[in-house]
Amino acid sequence: MPDYEVMPAEEDGEPQRRRRKKPKLPWLTIERYGGRLLYVWFGMRFMTLMKLFWRGRFSFTLNCIPDTLALFIWVPWNTPLTWISEAIYKQKAEALPLDTPPIFVVGHWRSGTTLLHDLFSEDPNLAYPTTYECFFPHHFLLTEGRLDHVFKVLLPKRRPQDDVPVGFDRPQEEEFAMIMLGEGSPYNTMAWPRMGPVDTEYLDFEGLPDKKVKSWADTFMWFYRRLMLKHQKRLVMKTPANAARIKVLAKLFPDARWVFIARNPLDVFPSTVKLWRALYSTQGLHNPPNLEPWLDDYVLDIYERFTKAYERDRHLIPEQNLVEIRYEDLIKDPVQSMRDIYQRLGLDEFDEAEGPMRAILTDRSDHKVSSYRLPKPLAKRIAERLKPFIDRHGYREAVDATLAEPDVDTKAPLPEEAAS
Repeated sequence: MPDYEVMPAEEDGEPQRRRRKKPKLPWLTIERYGGRLLYVWFGMRFMTLMKLFWRGRFSFTLNCIPDTLALFIWVPWNTPLTWISEAIYKQKAEALPLDTPPIFVVGHWRSGTTLLHDLFSEDPNLAYPTTYECFFPHHFLLTEGRLDHVFKVLLPKRRPQDDVPVGFDRPQEEEFAMIMLGEGSPYNTMAWPRMGPVDTEYLDFEGLPDKKVKSWADTFMWFYRRLMLKHQKRLVMKTPANAARIKVLAKLFPDARWVFIARNPLDVFPSTVKLWRALYSTQGLHNPPNLEPWLDDYVLDIYERFTKAYERDRHLIPEQNLVEIRYEDLIKDPVQSMRDIYQRLGLDEFDEAEGPMRAILTDRSDHKVSSYRLPKPLAKRIAERLKPFIDRHGYREAVDATLAEPDVDTKAPLPEEAAS
């Protein structure tokens, strides 16, 4: 690892060198790739947190001890707050008729799912899981709006991986709620990244015992019912991995609407590496995360499994309930793209959403998306492994053009080049 970072320029992706870093004491300094971010583990109940610690054999590094000890200040309170919340709301949530199916926004990480989710969230006729609800799923019905201010001082203003605004009232992935509730998820890799990927079977449930699949589905419905009780509107749910879980979710919600977004894999791959590097750095209970031996292979393996699972099961969604869109087309005219999605899915009252959508796009008009130049051998691997996806979604010409370009310096480590 060189003692300088290689980052892309905003427009052309050419590597630029920053000034040399001063040496640090690794046993005192936490590697914060992308900036500081609140531990998500605050939302767990005590025994769930202990199981997480046991999974990593309590292999904390000294530099993570202060943040880890802070968990013990709050986590024990989650259990009594859950008891109180359930005493008040459980019967209402379980009796709630679920006659308005959700909208699932899906697509591989860094493909534009957040942009889609944010645009949907501007529709006053729709609702979404907030960051607070996903980080504190056990008792948000009781505490949201009361305890948010306790934790908001620890949130950054923007996400470390892409500079998108952060807030407890902003849309969030329900996958975080699932890990807080004790279910398996590839996101659990964040806790002990030095040990490599965990819970990858929860990406698509392949090879997972039926008992565990049922537990996941029951937990999802438990959370979904409480979201519906809170919002009383059609929910827009966004977790990228759900594109690989159609077999399960289509049974739970036969009439759900689905929006799948694709993006050029040669752009998605380095941006995904950036995402996981940031989260493993900020969420790891040991630090630095030491990802170099496995991260690239992991991202590519998951990408391939993800696309195969989606292509295999997409037929389970009624044709009129599925819209596929490309990120490159969405950003050309986001409002018209959303209008088309509403029309194709039979969603009403787009006119009420158009104004707020245009406003949020104006607010983010200065946001820039970096481009990337991958080392030629890595780009070829991605193109070979994802060939069916590239061909079906119309990326063959763009991919071939990239492969025909001169190679770039392969000495610079890819994770340091990735930005989004």
